Amino acid sequence: MSTLKAAHRGLRTRAQTFFSPTPEYVRSRLRSPPSSESTSVFLLSTSLQELPELLPILQQHTPNNIGSFSVTAPGTEATLSVATFSKDDVHIFRSKSSGRPPAEVGRFQRPETQRIQREEDMKGTGQGEAEATLAGEGWAGMWKGELSVERIPELEGVDAQHFLLLTDGRPGPVLRALDEMYPSASKLGILTAATPFVTNRPYTLLHNGSIYSSGTLGLAVRHRPSTTLDFGLLPMTEPVKISGAQGNMLLSIEGSNTNPTQMLIGAIQRRGGTGITKEEDFYLGMLNEGDTRRVVKILSGDPSRGALSVDMEDPLLVGQTIQFLHRHGQSPIPQPAPNTFTFSSLLRSDDTGNVKSGSPRVVDGFMGFSEEGIIYSNPMSSICTAPGAVISATW
Repeated sequence: MSTLKAAHRGLRTRAQTFFSPTPEYVRSRLRSPPSSESTSVFLLSTSLQELPELLPILQQHTPNNIGSFSVTAPGTEATLSVATFSKDDVHIFRSKSSGRPPAEVGRFQRPETQRIQREEDMKGTGQGEAEATLAGEGWAGMWKGELSVERIPELEGVDAQHFLLLTDGRPGPVLRALDEMYPSASKLGILTAATPFVTNRPYTLLHNGSIYSSGTLGLAVRHRPSTTLDFGLLPMTEPVKISGAQGNMLLSIEGSNTNPTQMLIGAIQRRGGTGITKEEDFYLGMLNEGDTRRVVKILSGDPSRGALSVDMEDPLLVGQTIQFLHRHGQSPIPQPAPNTFTFSSLLRSDDTGNVKSGSPRVVDGFMGFSEEGIIYSNPMSSICTAPGAVISATW
């Protein structure tokens, strides 16, 4: 675990996490009603049994609020987290931007449904355009259309050192906008839980009574927290440099064996495994001065050709230092800590019944879990989907 940013005193906030909450308990234990100048953020577990009764209590707690849903860690109690800020310290914003939807594999698309095309979708379709782009800018240039930046109007002129984010499953455009507008600010957040069986919406983002099914809600915070990040992964190989890449494809590495897939398989076999399988996840770490700054999931590999596909939108670059990583065992479930926001990513699971019940209780600190991923900046904004990864911010 490493500290990413220095703390900044002066922020006035109260954070609480309720375990196995009931409406009566939450109503009685919420801190005394804050002033009308307060702003709050909340997360509710999708497995809570009394969501319709709990939600109005949170929305009425402060006049300005944002909220959404998280998942419950396996074998633990359902939770409700809420934090209150002075209105002078934060600024609520919303962005409707969202990334490209997942591909609909095998589904025929009628031409009339494809008449509206985004500008980035058209990149390289003009006669000779792809060849010219490749010759002038390489594969990184071919990816620029997909990675175009649209600024967030609500944040123009806002003073912020940190961003707390609640997003849908595709926040890439928002993260790129924040990095361009606030390159030195820290970012922390959670890809919220999918809610098709809870609210009949793909995602549910709540702002002062309004409901949105996509995009991002966030708090621009004037003060910078102390931020810690633990990917929960262990190295499998020594660091190496990329010698060949195209988009999100790792083609070759420096060294005696330039085949990255063979290098990974060799590391797996030394651990007693047989190769890249669907039963175990492996990750590519990107290093800077010996420190792992970003990790992305390895999707597939071709031992004969060497190419590895990784789960990232922006392109790999020749000269980047990388390292193969893996998850060793099951990580402990993090707990709330005073004056701290903690987000953790979980392994995807179809088991919705493994939720404990207990007596209602409340502890200091804000906690949220996601099967979609957590957001961090190190220094650029990234999404980590590695199960057991934990990001926290303390004021």
